[in-house]
Amino acid sequence: MTLGTKLNKLRTGRNLTQVQIAEKLHISQNAYNKWESDKAKPAMENLMRIADFYETDVYDLLDETPIVQNNTDRAVGNIHNNNTVTINNTISEELIESIIKNQQDITSLVETQNKLIESLLKK
Repeated sequence: MTLGTKLNKLRTGRNLTQVQIAEKLHISQNAYNKWESDKAKPAMENLMRIADFYETDVYDLLDETPIVQNNTDRAVGNIHNNNTVTINNTISEELIESIIKNQQDITSLVETQNKLIESLLKK
């Protein structure tokens, strides 16, 4: 199941419109629509906000297992033939910190690359 499909199921499971969820996440409806239609992927910061809002883990959003919802709980898990669900809710703070650091490193590299390109264009 794609991230966009999961976002759609989570949003509609809470009877929210794209406009409402976008407001809650402090983003544009257009950006959220692109994520939900798998035309774009959210940055790690936004992915963490989404996971926090839906009370799930970033890993669960990115994992390809389907979303399982019932009346009292929302989770991402593995469905077994006997209709039991194994919920994968374990992600260490160490992993989250590592993901954030990697995202910051990537941002820094892109900024450096942009400066290099700008200097080459000036020449």
